[in-house]
Amino acid sequence: MTSSDLTSRNRDFENPTMSELVNLANHDGVGVITVKNPPVNALSSLVLNALESCLFAGERDSAIRALVLIGGGRTFIAGADLNEFLEVLAGQRTLSDLHPFLARMEDSTKPIVAAIHGSALGGGLEVAMAAHYRIAIPDAQVGQPETRLGIIPGAGGTQRLPRLVGIVKGAEMCALGAPLKAPAALEAGILDQIVTGELLGDAIAFARAKANHGGPYPKTRARNDKLVFGSDQTSALAALRAEVRNSQKNLKAPLAAIDAVEAAASLPFDEGCRNERKLFDQCFFSPEAKALIHAFFAERAAAKNSGTR
Repeated sequence: MTSSDLTSRNRDFENPTMSELVNLANHDGVGVITVKNPPVNALSSLVLNALESCLFAGERDSAIRALVLIGGGRTFIAGADLNEFLEVLAGQRTLSDLHPFLARMEDSTKPIVAAIHGSALGGGLEVAMAAHYRIAIPDAQVGQPETRLGIIPGAGGTQRLPRLVGIVKGAEMCALGAPLKAPAALEAGILDQIVTGELLGDAIAFARAKANHGGPYPKTRARNDKLVFGSDQTSALAALRAEVRNSQKNLKAPLAAIDAVEAAASLPFDEGCRNERKLFDQCFFSPEAKALIHAFFAERAAAKNSGTR
């Protein structure tokens, strides 16, 4: 089964934009939700709305027993739509809230599998972590690179990631922003399986097997076994803070990311998310983040201009 098969059995929705951005197709009892927002399937507010519509439709359809979330084209979801960040900074819109959608994903009575190729970064990884299972091809990568823009994960990334990889690894990933290739992500606990065949077909088979086995299906937010916090973790976080202060002088976001992840060990999930959002807002509306976000767009424009010469 190939990605082109997805267009043959798409369900249409009342809003044509939604059906263009995200599609739901039934593959013999497995609903495949495909994000199609090229070039990198950025998680815009329209994409989020379309994802919600497809998820609800898949849950209501008695002919669908499991769901697969996959990216069309060259990647999974490679992050948030930064154009909307500019609009927020300009006072033209408010930030999208992913938490209700991610909670609905985790609470689904049907198993949801995130099938990852290319990159699952930022909001893309936060969406994947709300799925019950994550599989990827060997050269895929995952990460939380938000600090490179002067912000921290804002959709539960600092709370779900340490529940999968532990406090110290989660803090490193959120503070330093370096992505993990699929083999390292599997070893760390982010992925459940690496597949070497055709991703969509393997994901459908994986999801069908989970549905046949029956629930309940694992919720990342309910996992607490890796939220260990003792003297070793205290020392490791102190060393990480020292590294950040030395290598990223005067940057607030990396230290805020560490604080948010550390709080996952002591706060209930929902409270940890509220704390994360408070720290996110402090970073997002800071001069540091505004400068880094505008610098990102300036560099991208310069790259485009140089490419046309």
